[in-house]
Amino acid sequence: MVPSRVVVGSVISTTLMILSIYNFTIDNFSSTKAWSYLLLTPWPLVFALSPKTYLKNTSKEEYDWEEESDEVNIENKDPIESGYDIPIL
Repeated sequence: MVPSRVVVGSVISTTLMILSIYNFTIDNFSSTKAWSYLLLTPWPLVFALSPKTYLKNTSKEEYDWEEESDEVNIENKDPIESGYDIPIL
């Protein structure tokens, strides 16, 4: 049985192709609307035929983070002594 995602993607892609051909034949010239339908035609097929790899979670390992033993000493120091320039705004 074919997944519904493939069927829906194929139907949407075919509909876009038919709309593009219809606009080419009715207007008798190539309009931006017809070209946009034609350029959007592959996207439903891409989403329909892409594998479902985003749903699979291969790594279920949990990692323990090591706590940092060295705490940062935060003091109000003069930025010029630390080597920073004074910003001029």
